[in-house]
Amino acid sequence: MSKKSLIAYSSWTGNTEKVALRFKKVFEARGWECDVFKIDRKTDAANPPFNFENYDFVCIGSPIMLGLPDLKILELLTKSPLSGHYGQPSIEEFVDLMRKNPKTLPHPSPEKIKEMEKKHPDGKIVPGPKSGVVFVTYGGIHLGPKEAAPSLSFLENELEHLRFKCAGSFGCPGKHGNRATPEWWHGDIRNRPSERDLLRAELFLEEKLDECRI
Repeated sequence: MSKKSLIAYSSWTGNTEKVALRFKKVFEARGWECDVFKIDRKTDAANPPFNFENYDFVCIGSPIMLGLPDLKILELLTKSPLSGHYGQPSIEEFVDLMRKNPKTLPHPSPEKIKEMEKKHPDGKIVPGPKSGVVFVTYGGIHLGPKEAAPSLSFLENELEHLRFKCAGSFGCPGKHGNRATPEWWHGDIRNRPSERDLLRAELFLEEKLDECRI
């Protein structure tokens, strides 16, 4: 039986999609089944067209805007029944609730709490044995790769809440409009991700699959 991989990503300008498709190329070259899903505003994050549990390796990708991953991707991860966050409000819902009543911290319903306790009876999550990676594209206008680090850590954390051990994270610059501004940290990024960036993406995933011995 061939191994199964999942690539779930969002892409606003096509940058993240380029990386996702290169990841798909790596899986197919190794004889894996590979399902690719683009997550957008129409996606029902609570009922996505796939089940995380059906895959041996998961890749989660997102663009970065204002220092954060796409909220739809975060919603996809936190609303999965596998997640320790299951039953809690999404980030967007949380912000909306706090704006309406900043003195009230929203909590899951008693029913959802019982479901969470069944999934995690000892209160902790131990990721594995399955693995995955996270990836982002970003502008990095002011601080370069440092601007991607918080989002990558955020995605790593949420992937491990699904009990997939995060084997690594990948980030590369992506075009930000059509301006060529030498003063930006990465300089002119109108043609990025470049072919070199995408080859780096392939090598990154190949190395992680070798490390995981799958």
